[in-house]
Amino acid sequence: MRQSTRTAWECARDTRARRRVGATLIELLVVISLITLLIATLLPSVRRSMDVAAATLCKNNLREIGTSMMLYRIDNDGWLPSAKESIDSLHGTGRNGPWFGRLFPTYLSEPSILTCPEDPFGFRMKGVDASLKDPKVGEYASYGANTFAMTIVNGGSLDPDRLRPTRPHNTILAADMGPDGGRATSKKDDGKGPTRNASMLAWDGGYDPFAPSRPPNPWVTMRHGSGINMLTIAGGVREVVTRSVIREKLQPYYDRCASGGCTFCAYRAKHYSFARDQLYWWTGPSPIE
Repeated sequence: MRQSTRTAWECARDTRARRRVGATLIELLVVISLITLLIATLLPSVRRSMDVAAATLCKNNLREIGTSMMLYRIDNDGWLPSAKESIDSLHGTGRNGPWFGRLFPTYLSEPSILTCPEDPFGFRMKGVDASLKDPKVGEYASYGANTFAMTIVNGGSLDPDRLRPTRPHNTILAADMGPDGGRATSKKDDGKGPTRNASMLAWDGGYDPFAPSRPPNPWVTMRHGSGINMLTIAGGVREVVTRSVIREKLQPYYDRCASGGCTFCAYRAKHYSFARDQLYWWTGPSPIE
């Protein structure tokens, strides 16, 4: 039986083919390694870009809230919306509602403005419409208002036109509000997140001004990297570093805070201090004098 023979040329051709296959596998592995390295290098940059975009959207939300408050003031003889005369009261529930209740729907039409894109509990605002009929809506917002500014003067409202802080560009009006972690501490909460003091920024901790017996939830957080965004009475929005604020024990007096004209320091009342970013709960004489 005749056996086929392979020529030298055929053997060389098969050898070159095997080498090409081996080279192709090595090249593929090199390409995969390079792609993996590029992804690992780019991911932090992409993440930082996403964080910056979210923080920017949060600032825009606060600016829109500030604009709506200014428009409200124009229509209400210079007064800001009351923390005691709000939407829950209008619904006949007998409860005091959140300060933003008066802004809907005339000055703000979409409740999503009250949700920071980096708020881990922002989902709670979904499904809430401009009527704000949900009685727990004050716990859902990502932003809170300065309790002092919203409750002084006859227990109701702040009138910046008549009781003007001496440094409105440095006086806190609203800000990102936590807590951003943990579970609810009250059985009355919806069980899907922490309570938020009826959307009020407590200067000395986390009490709810409308339910003093409720367990406190400190609201200061680090939602945007190392801090939060704050809105001033003048309408400006600033980035505020809160890492050190969270770690620092509350004091009734801070040298830097007092030198900025902080009313709370003058009265020796314990409070969070944001003087590092030149922001204060109130500046100038107390409006209740």
